[in-house]
Amino acid sequence: MNDDLEETSFDYIVLGTGLIESILAGSLSRIGKKVLHLDSHQHYGGNWSVFGFREILSWYLNRTREGEEQLIEGDLSVDYERSYDSNFRNVEMKIYNAELPTLQKEEITKALEEGTPLDNFCDKPSNQADKILFDSYFKESVTSDKQFELLSEMKLFTDLLKDSRSYNLDTTPKLLAAREELVDILIRSGVGRYLEFKNVDDIFMFDSSKNSFEKVPSSREDVFTDKSVSLIEKRKLMKFLTFAMEFDESDPLFEDTESLNYGQFLKERFKITGKLKDAIIYAIALVNEKDSIKIGLERTHQFVRAMGRFGKGAYLCPLYGGASEIAQAFCRVCAVYGGIYILNQPLEKYVIDNETNECKGIVTKEGQEYKCQKIIAGIDYLNSSWMPQEDKFGVWISRAILVTNERLDTTNVEAYTDKRLSYSVFSPGSEAGNDDEPIYGIHQNDETMACPKGQNVTYLWTTSRRKNALKKAVDLLTDGDKHLLIKVYYEQYVRNSKEFEDSWKLPKNIIPCSDPDATLDFKNAVKEAYNIFYECEGADIEFMPAVQQDDEDDF
Repeated sequence: MNDDLEETSFDYIVLGTGLIESILAGSLSRIGKKVLHLDSHQHYGGNWSVFGFREILSWYLNRTREGEEQLIEGDLSVDYERSYDSNFRNVEMKIYNAELPTLQKEEITKALEEGTPLDNFCDKPSNQADKILFDSYFKESVTSDKQFELLSEMKLFTDLLKDSRSYNLDTTPKLLAAREELVDILIRSGVGRYLEFKNVDDIFMFDSSKNSFEKVPSSREDVFTDKSVSLIEKRKLMKFLTFAMEFDESDPLFEDTESLNYGQFLKERFKITGKLKDAIIYAIALVNEKDSIKIGLERTHQFVRAMGRFGKGAYLCPLYGGASEIAQAFCRVCAVYGGIYILNQPLEKYVIDNETNECKGIVTKEGQEYKCQKIIAGIDYLNSSWMPQEDKFGVWISRAILVTNERLDTTNVEAYTDKRLSYSVFSPGSEAGNDDEPIYGIHQNDETMACPKGQNVTYLWTTSRRKNALKKAVDLLTDGDKHLLIKVYYEQYVRNSKEFEDSWKLPKNIIPCSDPDATLDFKNAVKEAYNIFYECEGADIEFMPAVQQDDEDDF
């Protein structure tokens, strides 16, 4: 930031533009609070970021650089970049290639034998910044047997740079349940007018016996038209979904179920077993077989209520990226109501009153001090000495991003020729090798603005503790890397601010916000934003009130 702000005192300073932080910035500004919203990155999103090709390439190269500094501990400093970097490990990225025509290979071979440098055949970028990315990615020496593969890869690389803005690759993909609280907030507050969504039509489960995805009946229409489910199973499914929609804990079906988990309940009370049971547990309820009956039924109930609200499915997919796009919408609301934004602002330290243990403000790298009553911060902005030191504080999520020129969610091309959106599940014990936890996937295409026309994006993630937890799943989907254009692997460390609450050593008026979790939807993030808002402002203040008629022009 070159010019200091005239205003230096605020009600709230919000550090980071992640989803929870941005919801809070918008909601606090909406009720008239003076908000300063800072981010040390030059883009929105923090740990919820969405990248174009150029940005995800830079992100990958930064994650794999050597010579990282040690995290600063024991003082009041802000070491955001080092803390952010430590959230990622085992980052891999590969750009694929198309086979060069035989005639072109022969021409290149002849030219190389005559002494023409290989660089003469490389279609390098003309932009200087892109040249640096190109040279950083293609830095290894080339053997003669790999030269055609490399040239083809370089061509695709350059084409991807040219189309960089056509990609919106989500590092923490999620879907919006049609009946979750966030939908009502977006509608009521007017924030939704900044956003666009597509309905998620289908759900798939990986069938190990067929080594492919099979469709899960995910709407009333599907139950009657899906030929992969037998008539008997359809009756069982309809009976159970009807029960889940209207269940009453006084129902006789709950008698003597205290010792049963959700999977046992389905088997003993509804005679649901095998693939249908797995579909209900892992694809519809999105729980674990050993979860309680209460948790399983509540999640199934939410799914059934959501079916058909905006389309035949139960979920919506945000266009142009998920949480990051929603976060930016709340940031716009904050700005409309007077909030001040500074991106790409490195921070130096906190200002703490040692007598009261209260934070008085923040100091930037340029020495500018901003004062406030409270600070709301993403965990990466906090000093490490304030955080819980327990080994189990946080969990690693294995993630993959696949850009392909074919759909990966189904091999049944005749049945699925249209551009439908879907999510998928590898249940525990599948051929993907995930013995302990399910693997979830979201399948998008150019209709969500995730990629250029004719391409598809598949996101995979799991909390499985197995090494290389997603590689076998990727191999199963791509049949040995067929149809791949871009493949990215990474593990992301995520922390819940409510874990080990007694172990936090925060100043009184600093409130941490959790990282993105491994769930499919936004429910936990929105609930946390709600709770922090009421913690700060009291239960009598309305959270994101309905937009007034006079305010509509401002939006």
